[in-house]
Amino acid sequence: MMLRGADMDVIDLGVNVPADKFVESVKQHSPQVVALSALLTTTMPSMKNTTHVLRKEFGGNIKVMIGGAPITQQFSDEIGADGYSSDAASAVDLALRLLKAA
Repeated sequence: MMLRGADMDVIDLGVNVPADKFVESVKQHSPQVVALSALLTTTMPSMKNTTHVLRKEFGGNIKVMIGGAPITQQFSDEIGADGYSSDAASAVDLALRLLKAA
């Protein structure tokens, strides 16, 4: 909602999305940024896997930003995400920075 409010196009893949669905969506829509959010610590391994798969498939041609209640900057660094945001409002600023860097 915050990204849409900042006039960004958002393709919401839903919840519990496997990594291959992200790959398919990136191939179809060619976004510059993929945003992942975790609400529970149990989803963090999937976030790590998705980031790894996106890196393997697209290299540095796609920016990955992450956030959510259990996420930290340290975790973002560990999984190789391009950015971390602690809340939805700062996620907009992060997405804008990543878009400028893309």
